[in-house]
Amino acid sequence: MRSITLLVLALGSWGVVAASAQEREVWSARYPLQPASLVAVENVQGDIAVEAWDRAEVEAVVVKTASGPHADPDDVRIEVELGDRALRLRTVHSSNSDGAVRVDYRLWVPRQVRLERLQTIAGNIAVHGIEGSVDARTLSGNIEQRNISGSVVAAAINGSVAVSFRALPEPAAPVRLDTVNGHIFLSLPPGANADLQLSTVAGQIDSKYVFAVSDVPGDSSWRTRLGRGGVQVRLRTVRGNIRVTESEELL
Repeated sequence: MRSITLLVLALGSWGVVAASAQEREVWSARYPLQPASLVAVENVQGDIAVEAWDRAEVEAVVVKTASGPHADPDDVRIEVELGDRALRLRTVHSSNSDGAVRVDYRLWVPRQVRLERLQTIAGNIAVHGIEGSVDARTLSGNIEQRNISGSVVAAAINGSVAVSFRALPEPAAPVRLDTVNGHIFLSLPPGANADLQLSTVAGQIDSKYVFAVSDVPGDSSWRTRLGRGGVQVRLRTVRGNIRVTESEELL
């Protein structure tokens, strides 16, 4: 596969908006991309939002917001790597950057894509309508995924994780929701076939399903089998509650 690396400055034009102590640059572009391709976004400070649509292309809108007397949007650039079956976007701070530039991404993607790496250090991640796999990670922020039907890995350190499934993935695909300081909310489709494992150190478990403490020595997790079982669903938090439902009422 032949790939090319481009700077967004070479692909589109930035619009500059100055408002009080903040300066914003907004840029957008479209890239052809077939279903089942890979999309990745690596951010530092700012949110990532991804929504599915029925087109064989990706539309990306990137907003850089500088705050503070010495912040400059030009100290941050966005690298774009476009290949035959993959699109990767990455935030790169220059050596002159003082960290006061926020970058927010909003993407519309084919619903069957694989979101291999959505990650940010300080920011929220939101995903809607994806049928492929999703891997989302943030150090400080919340993760929300709605109307999902593929495998999910969602990990936060300081933030809550909320995921609603339209349909569960194949039994071999992982479903893992993890946080340290935050709550976990999971909404399953009716009649789900899954094996659930829940763990919280300083929190409570709320669900209509009946869980039992594991009988394995040293394992304090709560477990239950839904239907025939199959998909391994693991929910884990240290300081937070876990709620599991069978509807979209949470999201």
